[in-house]
Amino acid sequence: MSIPILNTKDAPTDAIERLIWLGGVMKQVHDELDPMWQQAYFDARFTGRLDQADSLGLHSHKRIMQYTRAENEKRGRQIRWGDRKG
Repeated sequence: MSIPILNTKDAPTDAIERLIWLGGVMKQVHDELDPMWQQAYFDARFTGRLDQADSLGLHSHKRIMQYTRAENEKRGRQIRWGDRKG
């Protein structure tokens, strides 16, 4: 049995209000995790382990490349991988 990391005791009981609440929770989770995914995929790519990271199946290859490019941009385009957009 897994231990919940999200406290749902204050979630609305009405179905529509709960869906809205859950949507807000999901947005917050993405806002907090995306920078971590971005950095982790960048680090995997930088250390030559992007294929291994990709094989985990956590995100599509396209999304992984978006993460690595965004992190590279954030760092001032330090790395030139020779990718093409699109």
